[in-house]
Amino acid sequence: MSILVDHYNKLWEVSYIPPYVTSLLPLLEELNLSSETKVLDIACGNGVIGKYLIDRFDCKIWGTDISDVALEQCEEIGYTTERVDLEQEKMPFPEHKFDLVILSAMLEHVMEPDKIVKMAYQKLLPGGRVVILTPNVVWCFNRILFLMGKWDHPLMGGTKGHISYMNKKQLQQILVKADFENLNWNYSVFCVAGNSDFCTKGISGWFIQRLNNLRVRLWHSFFAFNYIVIAQKPT
Repeated sequence: MSILVDHYNKLWEVSYIPPYVTSLLPLLEELNLSSETKVLDIACGNGVIGKYLIDRFDCKIWGTDISDVALEQCEEIGYTTERVDLEQEKMPFPEHKFDLVILSAMLEHVMEPDKIVKMAYQKLLPGGRVVILTPNVVWCFNRILFLMGKWDHPLMGGTKGHISYMNKKQLQQILVKADFENLNWNYSVFCVAGNSDFCTKGISGWFIQRLNNLRVRLWHSFFAFNYIVIAQKPT
């Protein structure tokens, strides 16, 4: 546990905006959020998403993370926070239910993603929604690299701490089993332009910058680099 916490504390010590954050913004813009919207940001990191929701919609934001460094930054932004390891502890804020729960680049970091999705369901109000962003291990270019024996974890968006990659069928089964409905995958993106030389320089960088955050509206299991799925708790 201490090694993991140390890793995330060091990660959030520097000013860092994860490249995938911008791919979530079009979806968030279409959710009719307001100052009355209560949002739970699970594994909130340094609060980049929450800051956007506060600045843009004046939402009320709660957040959890295992990094004290990250939570300090979130509190400065306006979050109500609690440090928790959801692999071993219960979801905090027992007195609150939420309109929106965000699981952004979180499920791939835990041993039991299904457990986290169920927790998210329990924290939602009837009719509330969950937004999930997570990598697609069987993205079209991953398939080619696997066959060639050249798959590169960091190159394809993987970072230290990724332990639970999923395909669409696996993630869909988790959501349905948790009783979510009205799943919408059409905000998933074809690629995300990271900060590596591969993503910013040369021919590869030229293409990736132009395809960055291109939405995938069909065959998500093949074309989506990151799944972005929104699902609803029944009313």
